[in-house]
Amino acid sequence: MTRQTRRGLWIVLLVTAALLPYAATGQSLKPRLDGELLHWSAANLRFLSSDAMQQLHDGATVSYAFRVNVSASRNGTVMSSISYHCVFSYDIWEEKYKVSRTEPGVRAVSHLSEQSAQEQCLDSLTIPVASLGTDSPFWIGIEYNMEDRKATSSEEARSILGTFVEVFSQKKGKPLAAGTLQGGPFRIAELRKPR
Repeated sequence: MTRQTRRGLWIVLLVTAALLPYAATGQSLKPRLDGELLHWSAANLRFLSSDAMQQLHDGATVSYAFRVNVSASRNGTVMSSISYHCVFSYDIWEEKYKVSRTEPGVRAVSHLSEQSAQEQCLDSLTIPVASLGTDSPFWIGIEYNMEDRKATSSEEARSILGTFVEVFSQKKGKPLAAGTLQGGPFRIAELRKPR
């Protein structure tokens, strides 16, 4: 092997090694029918940010807002949209997570690993099959963002002094975690076929 060939091979190996973590973090959606509801999963799902994990391990709860968008094409106009809110907490003694969907409806699951808590949250973001055509293809986009928690009490917020404290104590930090999961095209008729 010549010197140039070896150098070229090393460059290819280094580039491949550098890109491998990004290839492993794909988060495309996979649908699952359960009765008349469509549930979701994603390989290598990870949306809890490092800031969220720090807050959880410090004993605080973390809330995420989700918007499930249905469209006829990958980047098409949104035909329908449903909003959800999930709250995560962490039991420091058992080292387990709890996730509660607070809106719409209430659904809670506890004693979960970090990965399972994220998977359970995504699974709770259901879409009624009746809102989708059986033969029409559709795409799903799930937007998520970590919600900012307010630390002031209602009594402090009502006073003028409390308002000044709230305004001047806000820190200019990095933006809260946000992202999108996407998948499609799907057809209900195909999902109903036995496998």
